[in-house]
Amino acid sequence: MSRPALRETSTWISLLLAAASSALPVCALGQSKSFPNFVVPDVRDVTIRTRRTIDLPNSTVETETLFLKRAWQRREQLLQFPPTVAASAAQTPVWITRCDERRTLALNPGTRTFAYSTIEDVAEHARRRGPAATGGPPVAPTGANVRMTIDAVDTRERRQAGPFLARHVITTTTTEADPGANARTGTSVQDGWYIDVPPSDCWDWGADGPTLFGLVVRAGSQPDRVHVARRGTARRGFPIEETSRSDEGSPASRVTLIEISETPLDETLFTVPPGYRPALPRLHGGFDITKPDTLVNRLVSYWEEATAWTRLILRF
Repeated sequence: MSRPALRETSTWISLLLAAASSALPVCALGQSKSFPNFVVPDVRDVTIRTRRTIDLPNSTVETETLFLKRAWQRREQLLQFPPTVAASAAQTPVWITRCDERRTLALNPGTRTFAYSTIEDVAEHARRRGPAATGGPPVAPTGANVRMTIDAVDTRERRQAGPFLARHVITTTTTEADPGANARTGTSVQDGWYIDVPPSDCWDWGADGPTLFGLVVRAGSQPDRVHVARRGTARRGFPIEETSRSDEGSPASRVTLIEISETPLDETLFTVPPGYRPALPRLHGGFDITKPDTLVNRLVSYWEEATAWTRLILRF
Protein backbone atom coordinates (compact mmCIF):
# COMPACT_ATOMS: atom_id res chain seq x y z
CA MET A 1 0.00 0.00 0.00
CA SER A 2 1.51 3.33 -1.00
CA ARG A 3 1.72 6.26 1.40
CA PRO A 4 -1.13 8.15 -0.37
CA ALA A 5 -3.25 5.00 -0.20
CA LEU A 6 -2.49 4.63 3.51
CA ARG A 7 -3.52 8.24 4.10
CA GLU A 8 -6.74 7.74 2.15
CA THR A 9 -7.48 4.56 4.09
CA SER A 10 -6.90 6.41 7.35
CA THR A 11 -9.16 9.24 6.17
CA TRP A 12 -11.87 6.78 5.21
CA ILE A 13 -11.76 5.15 8.64
CA SER A 14 -11.75 8.55 10.36
CA LEU A 15 -14.89 9.55 8.48
CA LEU A 16 -16.64 6.41 9.68
CA LEU A 17 -15.64 7.12 13.27
CA ALA A 18 -16.73 10.73 12.98
CA ALA A 19 -20.16 9.62 11.86
CA ALA A 20 -20.49 7.72 15.13
CA SER A 21 -18.72 10.22 17.38
CA SER A 22 -21.28 9.77 20.13
CA ALA A 23 -20.60 6.07 20.39
CA LEU A 24 -17.58 3.88 21.05
CA PRO A 25 -17.51 0.54 19.20
CA VAL A 26 -15.87 -2.31 21.05
CA CYS A 27 -15.55 -6.07 20.58
CA ALA A 28 -16.18 -8.78 23.14
CA LEU A 29 -15.69 -12.50 23.45
CA GLY A 30 -18.33 -14.87 24.69
CA GLN A 31 -17.14 -17.48 27.16
CA SER A 32 -15.78 -20.83 26.01
CA LYS A 33 -16.03 -24.07 27.99
CA SER A 34 -12.57 -25.34 27.11
CA PHE A 35 -9.23 -24.43 25.63
CA PRO A 36 -8.65 -24.98 21.90
CA ASN A 37 -6.40 -27.56 20.27
CA PHE A 38 -3.23 -26.55 18.46
CA VAL A 39 -3.25 -28.08 14.97
CA VAL A 40 -0.52 -28.55 12.38
CA PRO A 41 -2.46 -29.14 9.16
CA ASP A 42 -1.24 -30.96 6.08
CA VAL A 43 -3.47 -29.83 3.22
CA ARG A 44 -3.10 -29.84 -0.52
CA ASP A 45 -2.33 -26.67 -2.46
CA VAL A 46 -5.48 -24.63 -2.92
CA THR A 47 -6.45 -20.99 -3.50
CA ILE A 48 -9.83 -19.65 -2.35
CA ARG A 49 -11.02 -16.17 -3.37
CA THR A 50 -14.21 -14.62 -1.98
CA ARG A 51 -15.85 -11.21 -2.14
CA ARG A 52 -17.84 -9.42 0.58
CA THR A 53 -20.33 -6.71 -0.33
CA ILE A 54 -22.99 -4.63 1.42
CA ASP A 55 -26.40 -3.89 -0.05
CA LEU A 56 -25.74 -0.16 -0.28
CA PRO A 57 -24.88 1.96 -3.32
CA ASN A 58 -21.18 2.83 -3.59
CA SER A 59 -20.18 0.66 -0.64
CA THR A 60 -16.68 -0.71 -0.09
CA VAL A 61 -16.02 -4.13 -1.61
CA GLU A 62 -13.64 -6.50 0.19
CA THR A 63 -11.92 -9.30 -1.71
CA GLU A 64 -10.15 -11.94 0.38
CA THR A 65 -7.72 -14.52 -1.01
CA LEU A 66 -6.64 -17.53 1.02
CA PHE A 67 -3.68 -19.66 -0.08
CA LEU A 68 -3.15 -23.05 1.59
CA LYS A 69 -0.08 -25.29 1.32
CA ARG A 70 0.61 -28.09 3.82
CA ALA A 71 0.92 -26.39 7.26
CA TRP A 72 1.12 -22.89 5.80
CA GLN A 73 -1.48 -20.34 4.83
CA ARG A 74 -1.45 -16.84 3.40
CA ARG A 75 -4.33 -14.34 3.65
CA GLU A 76 -4.65 -11.24 1.51
CA GLN A 77 -7.36 -8.58 1.51
CA LEU A 78 -8.08 -5.99 -1.14
CA LEU A 79 -10.42 -3.10 -0.34
CA GLN A 80 -12.14 -1.37 -3.27
CA PHE A 81 -13.41 1.95 -2.02
CA PRO A 82 -16.39 3.89 -3.39
CA PRO A 83 -15.80 6.65 -5.98
CA THR A 84 -16.01 9.31 -3.26
CA VAL A 85 -12.69 8.03 -1.86
CA ALA A 86 -9.64 8.97 -3.91
CA ALA A 87 -7.85 5.65 -3.36
CA SER A 88 -9.91 3.30 -5.54
CA ALA A 89 -8.20 0.20 -4.11
CA ALA A 90 -5.90 -0.48 -1.19
CA GLN A 91 -4.19 -3.70 -0.18
CA THR A 92 -4.05 -4.39 3.53
CA PRO A 93 -1.10 -6.18 5.16
CA VAL A 94 -0.59 -9.81 4.16
CA TRP A 95 -0.70 -12.42 6.95
CA ILE A 96 1.18 -15.71 6.68
CA THR A 97 0.82 -18.47 9.26
CA ARG A 98 3.29 -21.36 9.52
CA CYS A 99 1.82 -23.71 12.10
CA ASP A 100 4.73 -26.17 11.90
CA GLU A 101 7.06 -23.37 13.02
CA ARG A 102 4.54 -21.85 15.48
CA ARG A 103 4.96 -18.36 14.07
CA THR A 104 3.23 -15.81 11.85
CA LEU A 105 4.62 -13.41 9.30
CA ALA A 106 3.13 -10.00 8.47
CA LEU A 107 4.01 -8.29 5.19
CA ASN A 108 3.26 -4.70 4.17
CA PRO A 109 3.53 -4.51 0.36
CA GLY A 110 3.38 -0.70 0.43
CA THR A 111 6.35 -0.11 2.72
CA ARG A 112 8.01 -3.45 1.86
CA THR A 113 8.41 -4.33 5.53
CA PHE A 114 7.89 -7.59 7.44
CA ALA A 115 7.57 -8.80 11.02
CA TYR A 116 7.62 -12.27 12.60
CA SER A 117 5.58 -13.15 15.68
CA THR A 118 5.49 -16.30 17.81
CA ILE A 119 2.17 -18.12 18.15
CA GLU A 120 1.52 -18.20 21.88
CA ASP A 121 0.18 -21.17 23.78
CA VAL A 122 -3.41 -20.22 24.62
CA ALA A 123 -3.55 -22.21 27.88
CA GLU A 124 -0.22 -20.80 29.09
CA HIS A 125 -1.29 -17.26 28.17
CA ALA A 126 -4.53 -17.72 30.11
CA ARG A 127 -2.66 -19.01 33.18
CA ARG A 128 -0.42 -15.95 33.15
CA ARG A 129 -3.49 -13.69 33.07
CA GLY A 130 -4.92 -15.29 36.19
CA PRO A 131 -8.24 -16.79 37.33
CA ALA A 132 -10.43 -14.48 35.23
CA ALA A 133 -9.01 -16.03 32.05
CA THR A 134 -9.23 -19.64 33.25
CA GLY A 135 -12.86 -19.71 34.24
CA GLY A 136 -12.70 -17.74 37.49
CA PRO A 137 -15.20 -15.01 38.32
CA PRO A 138 -14.61 -12.01 36.03
CA VAL A 139 -15.12 -8.41 37.05
CA ALA A 140 -18.83 -7.76 36.56
CA PRO A 141 -19.81 -4.90 34.24
CA THR A 142 -22.16 -2.34 35.71
CA GLY A 143 -24.43 -1.70 32.72
CA ALA A 144 -27.83 -3.09 31.79
CA ASN A 145 -28.38 -6.78 31.13
CA VAL A 146 -28.31 -8.08 27.57
CA ARG A 147 -29.19 -11.69 26.76
CA MET A 148 -27.93 -13.17 23.49
CA THR A 149 -29.11 -16.57 22.26
CA ILE A 150 -27.16 -18.13 19.40
CA ASP A 151 -28.78 -20.98 17.48
CA ALA A 152 -26.62 -22.52 14.73
CA VAL A 153 -28.48 -25.21 12.80
CA ASP A 154 -27.02 -27.53 10.17
CA THR A 155 -29.63 -28.08 7.43
CA ARG A 156 -27.82 -31.31 6.38
CA GLU A 157 -27.55 -29.96 2.84
CA ARG A 158 -24.16 -30.55 1.20
CA ARG A 159 -22.49 -29.52 -2.06
CA GLN A 160 -19.05 -29.88 -3.57
CA ALA A 161 -16.81 -26.79 -3.76
CA GLY A 162 -13.52 -27.77 -5.38
CA PRO A 163 -11.87 -30.31 -3.07
CA PHE A 164 -14.16 -29.30 -0.18
CA LEU A 165 -17.57 -30.52 0.90
CA ALA A 166 -19.55 -27.42 1.87
CA ARG A 167 -22.34 -27.55 4.45
CA HIS A 168 -25.35 -25.29 4.77
CA VAL A 169 -25.71 -23.72 8.22
CA ILE A 170 -28.22 -21.10 9.35
CA THR A 171 -27.31 -19.13 12.49
CA THR A 172 -29.93 -17.04 14.27
CA THR A 173 -28.85 -14.63 17.01
CA THR A 174 -31.59 -13.21 19.21
CA THR A 175 -30.80 -10.24 21.45
CA GLU A 176 -32.97 -9.14 24.37
CA ALA A 177 -31.82 -5.88 25.91
CA ASP A 178 -33.08 -4.40 29.17
CA PRO A 179 -34.01 -0.70 29.32
CA GLY A 180 -30.95 1.53 29.31
CA ALA A 181 -28.75 -0.97 27.48
CA ASN A 182 -26.48 0.08 24.64
CA ALA A 183 -27.46 -2.98 22.61
CA ARG A 184 -30.79 -3.18 20.82
CA THR A 185 -33.36 -5.91 21.02
CA GLY A 186 -33.57 -7.74 17.71
CA THR A 187 -32.73 -10.77 15.61
CA SER A 188 -30.01 -11.35 13.04
CA VAL A 189 -29.61 -14.29 10.67
CA GLN A 190 -26.53 -15.61 8.87
CA ASP A 191 -27.44 -18.05 6.11
CA GLY A 192 -24.41 -19.56 4.44
CA TRP A 193 -22.33 -22.38 3.03
CA TYR A 194 -19.14 -23.21 4.90
CA ILE A 195 -16.04 -25.35 4.40
CA ASP A 196 -13.33 -26.59 6.74
CA VAL A 197 -9.96 -24.88 6.32
CA PRO A 198 -7.12 -24.68 8.87
CA PRO A 199 -7.68 -22.00 11.55
CA SER A 200 -5.91 -18.74 10.82
CA ASP A 201 -3.94 -18.86 14.09
CA CYS A 202 -3.48 -22.67 14.25
CA TRP A 203 -5.84 -22.92 17.25
CA ASP A 204 -9.03 -24.92 16.71
CA TRP A 205 -11.78 -23.90 19.13
CA GLY A 206 -14.40 -26.24 17.69
CA ALA A 207 -18.09 -25.43 17.43
CA ASP A 208 -18.27 -24.34 21.08
CA GLY A 209 -15.47 -21.80 20.90
CA PRO A 210 -15.60 -18.17 21.97
CA THR A 211 -18.08 -15.94 20.20
CA LEU A 212 -16.86 -12.60 18.87
CA PHE A 213 -19.51 -9.92 18.71
CA GLY A 214 -19.50 -6.16 18.36
CA LEU A 215 -20.89 -3.81 21.00
CA VAL A 216 -21.42 -0.07 21.01
CA VAL A 217 -20.99 1.94 24.20
CA ARG A 218 -22.64 5.34 24.07
CA ALA A 219 -20.81 8.30 25.55
CA GLY A 220 -21.52 8.54 29.28
CA SER A 221 -22.95 5.01 29.57
CA GLN A 222 -21.60 1.78 31.05
CA PRO A 223 -20.78 -1.42 29.10
CA ASP A 224 -23.68 -3.87 28.94
CA ARG A 225 -23.67 -7.05 30.99
CA VAL A 226 -23.88 -9.56 28.15
CA HIS A 227 -25.04 -13.12 28.81
CA VAL A 228 -24.52 -15.56 25.93
CA ALA A 229 -26.48 -18.81 25.60
CA ARG A 230 -26.18 -21.42 22.85
CA ARG A 231 -28.83 -23.70 21.46
CA GLY A 232 -27.80 -25.27 18.18
CA THR A 233 -24.01 -25.53 18.03
CA ALA A 234 -23.48 -26.60 14.42
CA ARG A 235 -19.95 -25.96 13.21
CA ARG A 236 -19.75 -23.29 10.55
CA GLY A 237 -16.23 -22.70 9.22
CA PHE A 238 -14.89 -20.61 6.35
CA PRO A 239 -17.77 -18.91 4.46
CA ILE A 240 -17.77 -19.33 0.69
CA GLU A 241 -21.33 -18.03 0.46
CA GLU A 242 -23.18 -16.14 3.18
CA THR A 243 -25.98 -13.62 3.57
CA SER A 244 -26.30 -11.70 6.83
CA ARG A 245 -29.50 -9.84 7.69
CA SER A 246 -30.98 -8.20 10.77
CA ASP A 247 -34.42 -6.84 11.62
CA GLU A 248 -32.94 -3.50 12.72
CA GLY A 249 -33.03 -2.09 9.20
CA SER A 250 -29.30 -2.47 8.56
CA PRO A 251 -28.31 -3.35 4.99
CA ALA A 252 -27.56 -6.99 4.31
CA SER A 253 -23.99 -8.12 3.72
CA ARG A 254 -23.07 -10.91 1.33
CA VAL A 255 -20.13 -13.22 0.75
CA THR A 256 -19.78 -14.81 -2.68
CA LEU A 257 -17.26 -17.30 -3.99
CA ILE A 258 -15.11 -16.06 -6.87
CA GLU A 259 -12.90 -19.09 -7.39
CA ILE A 260 -11.36 -22.22 -5.90
CA SER A 261 -8.17 -23.33 -7.62
CA GLU A 262 -5.95 -26.37 -7.01
CA THR A 263 -3.04 -24.98 -9.04
CA PRO A 264 0.28 -25.80 -7.29
CA LEU A 265 1.64 -22.93 -5.18
CA ASP A 266 5.29 -21.93 -4.97
CA GLU A 267 6.80 -22.01 -1.47
CA THR A 268 8.13 -18.48 -1.90
CA LEU A 269 4.56 -17.25 -1.59
CA PHE A 270 4.83 -18.03 2.14
CA THR A 271 8.21 -16.38 2.78
CA VAL A 272 9.62 -12.84 2.97
CA PRO A 273 9.97 -11.43 -0.57
CA PRO A 274 13.35 -10.09 -1.68
CA GLY A 275 13.94 -6.43 -0.81
CA TYR A 276 11.69 -6.37 2.27
CA ARG A 277 13.08 -4.89 5.51
CA PRO A 278 12.27 -5.69 9.16
CA ALA A 279 9.42 -3.60 10.57
CA LEU A 280 9.88 -1.15 13.42
CA PRO A 281 9.59 -2.87 16.85
CA ARG A 282 7.51 -1.05 19.45
CA LEU A 283 8.95 -0.27 22.87
CA HIS A 284 6.30 -2.31 24.71
CA GLY A 285 6.03 -5.18 22.25
CA GLY A 286 4.68 -5.71 18.75
CA PHE A 287 5.65 -3.94 15.54
CA ASP A 288 4.71 -0.93 13.46
CA ILE A 289 4.36 -2.69 10.12
CA THR A 290 4.11 0.65 8.29
CA LYS A 291 7.72 1.67 9.06
CA PRO A 292 11.12 -0.02 8.57
CA ASP A 293 13.41 -0.62 11.53
CA THR A 294 15.90 2.25 11.28
CA LEU A 295 17.75 4.19 13.97
CA VAL A 296 15.82 7.37 13.19
CA ASN A 297 12.45 5.59 13.31
CA ARG A 298 13.36 3.96 16.63
CA LEU A 299 14.34 7.27 18.21
CA VAL A 300 11.16 8.97 16.99
CA SER A 301 9.00 6.07 18.17
CA TYR A 302 10.60 5.91 21.63
CA TRP A 303 10.31 9.69 22.01
CA GLU A 304 6.61 9.61 21.10
CA GLU A 305 5.91 6.79 23.57
CA ALA A 306 7.90 8.49 26.34
CA THR A 307 6.04 11.76 25.71
CA ALA A 308 2.68 9.99 25.85
CA TRP A 309 3.55 8.31 29.16
CA THR A 310 4.78 11.60 30.63
CA ARG A 311 1.51 13.33 29.72
CA LEU A 312 -0.44 10.45 31.27
CA ILE A 313 1.54 10.59 34.53
CA LEU A 314 1.19 14.39 34.83
CA ARG A 315 -2.59 14.03 34.80
CA PHE A 316 -2.48 12.41 38.23
